[in-house]
Amino acid sequence: MSDPIREGEAKLSLRDTRMKMSKDVQALLPEENLGYYESTNQMHCGPGEGGSKFTDERVGNIFDVVAMRQDLGKDVANRVDDREALLAAGAPASAFLPATKDTDAPAGLPEALYFKVDNVEGRLGIARVGDLDPSTRVFVRREKGKSDPSDRKTYVPVSFTVIRGTVDDMPKTDFATIIVGRSPGEDNGVWTVHPGAPIRPAGGEYSFTQGLVGPDEVPAGEKQPARVMTLAEVMSGANLTENDYVKIVPGNLDEVSSKYEVI
Repeated sequence: MSDPIREGEAKLSLRDTRMKMSKDVQALLPEENLGYYESTNQMHCGPGEGGSKFTDERVGNIFDVVAMRQDLGKDVANRVDDREALLAAGAPASAFLPATKDTDAPAGLPEALYFKVDNVEGRLGIARVGDLDPSTRVFVRREKGKSDPSDRKTYVPVSFTVIRGTVDDMPKTDFATIIVGRSPGEDNGVWTVHPGAPIRPAGGEYSFTQGLVGPDEVPAGEKQPARVMTLAEVMSGANLTENDYVKIVPGNLDEVSSKYEVI
């Protein structure tokens, strides 16, 4: 029999879910960032296009996962995390920023903490470049935020995504990751919540990504610009190797790209 209370909780908005949390955790989820969290939530909890997907019936939105991590505020204050457990689960060492920077670290380097939430079901939306056919079509776009790298609060790099199949075709995972970070001079905040380990997909800024503004920069009534390229073209233009990763998203590329201005 279904649990009507749990079903009701699953339908709560991000704002309502946030309001049920302790004050120290609410501080890690600033209300002014709710638009960014909505985009992340759509990616990992919504239907259709997006990244890795939560399939756990307890997860109505990404803040439900944050609520599962007990003492998150205390652990952030103490600068302790689960990076060793995530390394053991398959995350590469290159995926992690320092929890606390050394004195000789670059001045602009952010700090981040990585938390593993066990027994949370999901599907992974990432694939190794070397495991894909070079002729595979890749959707190149800025998924959220804005395109100015100098604005650390709103900037999001361009991503490379293969859109195909269904959620059921994606690999399963049984844990989630919460990343809490801070740039120099800024407060701690949740950067992202996603199924599986923090394996960083390829992305960035290249000659072929010029003009690909983010959804927050598109005038009302206009379509967001994007590109469709072969994996071979992306590898060449972004200097990717077979051991880099791209995103895998369920859906139909032609249907998704019709919502954009493909340039």
